[in-house]
Amino acid sequence: MFYKLVFDMDRIDESIKEGINTIYAETSNIDEIEYKGIKKGFFDNIILSEWDINDWPDVEFYYSSKASELESEYLLNAKSWPIIHKKVMQKFNEEGIKGVEYYPIKLVDVVNKNINNSYVLMYVKNFIDGYDMQKSQYRFNEKYNFYTFIPHEIYLDEKKCSNYDIFRCTKNVAALYVSEKIKRIIEENEWIGFAFYKQKSNLV
Repeated sequence: MFYKLVFDMDRIDESIKEGINTIYAETSNIDEIEYKGIKKGFFDNIILSEWDINDWPDVEFYYSSKASELESEYLLNAKSWPIIHKKVMQKFNEEGIKGVEYYPIKLVDVVNKNINNSYVLMYVKNFIDGYDMQKSQYRFNEKYNFYTFIPHEIYLDEKKCSNYDIFRCTKNVAALYVSEKIKRIIEENEWIGFAFYKQKSNLV
């Protein structure tokens, strides 16, 4: 069983109404970062392909403590990066989650300039050909070698995905998929910010 991992926007909407909303990193310095092999202004796309990162730059996200100072384990941010609290990283390491590297980010409060160093980018290195292309519905642009999948008609290939707890699929790199194991870890620890959507597969 696999799930698409996204930010829990439903909880965020409810928490705002109740006045217990968590930190939202609404801006960053990412568009200003210059990195070898990546055009300036496109560094946010580094998460969408496999890189051998040796010199991680100084990445900063900005928030206002006037809006909220309450931490979540999955940080909502304007770049939609998978940024997790270090305690999640530690637990994933203890549980043997493979194919992930973690890189520090600075969470800067624009009000008082305080820096929160409790978060890391969860950089997923598992890029696999994980879709069942016989069952999935999609359009293919041959000129640009680009796939457009029909929502709710994507099927994962259980056999191809079975050796991974977290991965992206090469034909649709934006989506981040996780196993039942990761879902269990997060739910058992009652960490907030995560939402899971069960995915279709060629066995289900």
